Amino acid sequence: MPKPVYPEGMSNLRGHARISLNLHNDGSVSDVKVLNATHPAFAEAAINAAKLWRFKPWTPSADMPAIIDANNDMIFAPQNDITIPFQKPVTAVVSQTCRALNDEVAQWRHDQPSRPLSAMRSFALVHAYLVLPVLSGSIEYPASLSATDDFDNVLPEIVRKCRSQPKGRFIDHLPETVRVRL
Repeated sequence: MPKPVYPEGMSNLRGHARISLNLHNDGSVSDVKVLNATHPAFAEAAINAAKLWRFKPWTPSADMPAIIDANNDMIFAPQNDITIPFQKPVTAVVSQTCRALNDEVAQWRHDQPSRPLSAMRSFALVHAYLVLPVLSGSIEYPASLSATDDFDNVLPEIVRKCRSQPKGRFIDHLPETVRVRL
């Protein structure tokens, strides 16, 4: 997954681009489109990087179709000086009570019954925060992948534990590999 290249001549602007793309079971990528971007140059850089991405191939099944629609956010900062724009929101999210998380899960399941929990705001923010250091080169992709996999694998357990312990906190149920990065 090549990182996007910060466009030259951007006067040290920070920004982002959100893209959509199709992942194919052979590991290839197609239909890369920009959903929104803070600057057209960031949009172009995001598309150029995503078109080069390759993923581990898989065998299509009922759970893993041959083509998966995906979205990705790319953060741009000059000279690889990426600040963590998600730090305050992520801190607030993981510090929230399980009762608040339970309410968000219930609303998500009501409003988005066919979407995975990993796409819910609180979980998506944590996920983005875990991946962001890869863009700056401060962490290698395999280490980031390990933390995000750990997080994704415990989402159902986090939901169950929070349901049974509404006075607890979301952060108390995170895997250690995730907690140390927060």
